[in-house]
Amino acid sequence: MDRSTGCTRLFARELGGRDIVSFNLYHTPAGEVHLRPCEMSSAKVIDFVRGFSANSAGAIPVAK
Repeated sequence: MDRSTGCTRLFARELGGRDIVSFNLYHTPAGEVHLRPCEMSSAKVIDFVRGFSANSAGAIPVAK
C-alpha cells in the first residue's frame, strides 16, 4: 500500500492464484472520498477490503 498526499493506492495479488485487486482512494480537501478501481468493479474492491484480515493474509517475504 502506498499513501501519498490525499491518495491511497493498493495492489494485491491472490496467493496461489491469478486474481488481483487494485485501486486508488482519493481524499479531497473538502472531505470527500473517491474510490477509483483499476480495471475492475467497485464491488470487487469493496468485497476484498471488507473481507481482508491481516491474520488471513499471511507473511510474505520481502526480497532484499
